[in-house]
Amino acid sequence: MKKNKIRRMVCALAAAVLTAAVLTGCGAPKDCEGEGKITTIEKGVLKVGINLNDGSMGYVDESTAKPAGFAPDTAAKVAEKLGLSLEIIDTTEENLLNSLDADLYDCVISTVGITEWNKEHYSATKAYADVSSVQDKLGEKAEYTKLAVFGKKGSCLIPAIQNQALSPLIKDGTLSEISKKYLEKDIIIKK
Repeated sequence: MKKNKIRRMVCALAAAVLTAAVLTGCGAPKDCEGEGKITTIEKGVLKVGINLNDGSMGYVDESTAKPAGFAPDTAAKVAEKLGLSLEIIDTTEENLLNSLDADLYDCVISTVGITEWNKEHYSATKAYADVSSVQDKLGEKAEYTKLAVFGKKGSCLIPAIQNQALSPLIKDGTLSEISKKYLEKDIIIKK
């Protein structure tokens, strides 16, 4: 009789633990809330990796000594929408994703195209721009022309950027204006 009571208590406890795990989203990143509320950004600063030797996409303005171009202006608007200040970290095109892995910054906004390998190893927003029509301004032909913001795999930052920043900036025309300013053409993918 006592064995049955213990067995029932163990089964009830196991069922309670299993139910709690399902209800709390076991397996989901612990820093996520709802639609990707950011809870991991340190000191209210969004650190963005950008290649500042990338023509109209990103460069250092000689008159101000500050980052300028499509990627830095986009990063500034994304940070603003998220209610964060912005720190741009300059890196080479080859090191954009490698330095993301090394935790040098929170995300990459640059000419990194959406590839199967990138999607497998990183989290990415939906494509927000297609640079195929402005490749002559970029200085080289890219095989993958659809751009996204990349972050670490499983990061809640990427859905937050998509939902709270990119989608509103596309909808209100801000990203289109930035692309026209630097690339003389609207490269933004309409949703």
